[in-house]
Amino acid sequence: MTELRPGEVIAGYVIQRRIGAGGSGVVYAARHPRLPRLTALKILKRDEYTGQEAVWRRFEREAEIAAHFDHPNIVQIFDRGVAEDQLWISMQYIDGVDAADLHGISADRALRIGGEIAGALDYAHGKGVLHRDVKPSNILVAEPDSGRPERALLTDFGIARLRDETTKLTQTGNISATFAFASPEQVSGKPVGPRSDQYSLACTLFVLLTDHRPFKADNPLSWVHAHTQEDPLRVSEVRPELPSSLDPILARAMAKDPEDRYPTCVEFTDAALAAYYSDPAVAVTAPARFIPPTPSRPGSAWSIGGSRKPRWQRLFRSRALIPVVAAAVIAAGVGIALAQRDTTSTPAGGAVPEKFLGTWLATEGQTNYRLTVQQGKPQDSIMSSIVDGVLPNGSPFHCEFAAPLDQVPSEGDRVLIGQSQIVTREPANACRANAPTTLNFLSDGRLSRKTDVSGLITYTHAEDVAKSWGDHDAIAQAFPSLVGQLSAAGRSVGWQGATCQKRDPATTEAPATQGSRRVVCNADDNSGQMRYDLYDFGTRPGRSVADLFFNGNAATQTRTHPDVAGELTLTTTPAVNPATDQDNEARRIYTAVTFPDGDPRSRFVVLLRWPGHTIDSVLTDWLARAPLK
Repeated sequence: MTELRPGEVIAGYVIQRRIGAGGSGVVYAARHPRLPRLTALKILKRDEYTGQEAVWRRFEREAEIAAHFDHPNIVQIFDRGVAEDQLWISMQYIDGVDAADLHGISADRALRIGGEIAGALDYAHGKGVLHRDVKPSNILVAEPDSGRPERALLTDFGIARLRDETTKLTQTGNISATFAFASPEQVSGKPVGPRSDQYSLACTLFVLLTDHRPFKADNPLSWVHAHTQEDPLRVSEVRPELPSSLDPILARAMAKDPEDRYPTCVEFTDAALAAYYSDPAVAVTAPARFIPPTPSRPGSAWSIGGSRKPRWQRLFRSRALIPVVAAAVIAAGVGIALAQRDTTSTPAGGAVPEKFLGTWLATEGQTNYRLTVQQGKPQDSIMSSIVDGVLPNGSPFHCEFAAPLDQVPSEGDRVLIGQSQIVTREPANACRANAPTTLNFLSDGRLSRKTDVSGLITYTHAEDVAKSWGDHDAIAQAFPSLVGQLSAAGRSVGWQGATCQKRDPATTEAPATQGSRRVVCNADDNSGQMRYDLYDFGTRPGRSVADLFFNGNAATQTRTHPDVAGELTLTTTPAVNPATDQDNEARRIYTAVTFPDGDPRSRFVVLLRWPGHTIDSVLTDWLARAPLK
């Protein structure tokens, strides 16, 4: 097609300069016809593709798919149309470069870019869309601006497909994705899913870390062979100053079988970040928010060398109880069915739209976030945030923040929040206050915000977490942070990464528990994680916990907890030394937690068992920290 020159007008947009060209058009920086801003205008001249209907349909499809997205790490689509027989798409203008132009960048910058794109991909996958062409040239890196840090954005959804529409990338003799970054499924014409994008992201991250591609190939046939038959190069071989702990992480994400890769893109990049900062030479530079890797499967190809303690064993060795700001109080009617949340009300006595109010929860890996938004006017403190996670040395961190309302834009789907202040921090260097940010109310009823330390966080309202559990909603309403949100697959990610699911007592179990509702967490986990069951008896049990679970013979003690007014009663397996006897398959040691009279949670019993640990460890290293609200 004939190149457009500066000053030419198409569809009202005034061309400023050519930015670049891709497989589906030429991109220009252009002045918007009505607003004082630049946009990126992608143009395809249809008459030059006569008889190639697939090309211009692909061009139109990019706008159709990407227009549904609202994510800070995906380039926004504003408009599309046809002018002078040329199809055009108007999109967000990014002042920066694409990642293919980045060379010799630091590892932490590469990992940050990879992490932001991983979040974008998981978001797209959640919308049912596969990108299918992830590569450095489809990642734009925006320059820092007005106090906002550098940001990576995913673009070019030209060959994206809806998962329920088709799962195949290739046609006979035609591979749309760039060979160097295509997954084994793509180059062999097999069905593709979200983990295909993860493979391409891993290839991309390899390039960002090393300036080299992960396979030695130079033509289409050799790329097909490499992706389907060869092991990727090791990052530490190509760039020796990088820790070898990164090698198995990249290898897993580039596994030939999609089932052997990480469940999500974010889990992959979080594991890479954790592996990088676990190296003693770089651990001192770790960010405050840090998610350690899930323990590797013994003997797997990506198992990290050396002995690694279970994640819980590294937590809270000398931690004292910290009074936690009460983010929400469990209502006396905890067992009553939840009413539908009103997300359309106008503010009452303040400026914050009602749909933003309440408690919001998020879990990423082993890091848990609890956000509470209350009513108020500009300059009032309306937001509190609690973050619990793990530092590179395996010790915990606990952060609490408060932040004021700045303003509420007229459209009502955003709330601007001012500079946050640290309320509680342990250790002192683990928590960093966030700059002014924006709370975004998403079309699916969730809330998102971009933070300086943790990046983009997407929260689910605590009431929606409870509703996801259906007939077990009372348990989830009482302990939303412990059980997390139930997925359509029947599992959730709960406290510190636990896997939770419904599993009511079977007829072979204790007769006294029959008829109760139960949620079990980590029940099928053999890696040494805390196993906890939450029972709902409807009312306070008429029989003692000793009778219910310990055949009438048990030891008891009491403990305080920051989430409980009064004392918890702890009933444990009898004739056990709490300081020295460890749980094992030959002798299982249980601790049952019950709540004081008058507490609405007195209808519940939490049963704990921690393989390889003592009762004292259960109480001081786990229970003292776990959120009981």
